[in-house]
Amino acid sequence: MKKIFMLMSLCTSLMTYAQSNFEGLTLPPSNFWKGVAAVPTISGFQSGPAYFVNVYDTAFGGFWSGWGYSALNDTTSTSYATNELGCIAGKGFNQSDIYGVAYVGSNAQANIIRLTPGSMPTGFYITNTTIAYRSMQNGDAFAKKFGGATGNDPDFFKLHLTGWQNGVPKPDTVEIYLADFRDSNNANDYILKEWTWINTSVLGMCDSLTYTMSSSDTAFGFINTPTYFCMDNLSFFGNSVDQMEEINKLLAYPNPCSNQLHLANNEEQEMSIRIYNIHGQFSGPFILETNKTFSLNTSNWSPGVYFIQSSTSNQQSTFKLIKQ
Repeated sequence: MKKIFMLMSLCTSLMTYAQSNFEGLTLPPSNFWKGVAAVPTISGFQSGPAYFVNVYDTAFGGFWSGWGYSALNDTTSTSYATNELGCIAGKGFNQSDIYGVAYVGSNAQANIIRLTPGSMPTGFYITNTTIAYRSMQNGDAFAKKFGGATGNDPDFFKLHLTGWQNGVPKPDTVEIYLADFRDSNNANDYILKEWTWINTSVLGMCDSLTYTMSSSDTAFGFINTPTYFCMDNLSFFGNSVDQMEEINKLLAYPNPCSNQLHLANNEEQEMSIRIYNIHGQFSGPFILETNKTFSLNTSNWSPGVYFIQSSTSNQQSTFKLIKQ
């Protein structure tokens, strides 16, 4: 079953235990890294629990795909020579200096993030590169202006994310709109310009993530829109056992639990609740009304780690539960 996550600007609170935020990588100001020139080579770089794959080939003057990282802050230039890895937000998330950039080419070996086994990716921040944003905004030599001359063309630019475990794709996927002009009301059209949180906890435990891109602007089976995106703060649950706290005004207790789990909604609106096991299988969703407490019989649950996801109209939170 596929879960479609429409892109929304969410104020999201997460308790996480590990993160790939690219800040441990070294770059001079206004510089970038997009691979090592060789004929060809598969390399990459490590950030937190994730290894970001890069493929570089010197044929045809040299080309790369997969992952690079950048400290560029030019939000105007569309020069591939100087600003290919530039970010339309100008900086990394929360004004950080370094962020990740993916170029999604035809080489499937490059379109992958390898994860530490036993990790659960809870989400990441995403936005467009400067070149992709300006291409969709204005058009270029190869790509159209999104919306067309009238603004009514139902254009879109989308990232498709798949989680894998032991060589098997997870049943749920995450789809992320980097631009969406499909609404009949043109006032709702957008091209993503700010860092925006994407929740990926529906994927469950993964040992890798793969991705493709699609666009309404194609010719001869190829995408005309520049197939790049920027990522920051890829976040994970780790394997440590921590006491749960009240997150997003959902209180879950006791933790660890044994025979019963109590969920209390202290928010001023109802919550949708899902509970995942370490394989990504879930129960729910069920609705927990405001200022209500719900008790679950957990005596038949297998001992181990579970994850509780709560969602309201403007927030999503995920945190860890231990069943003894």
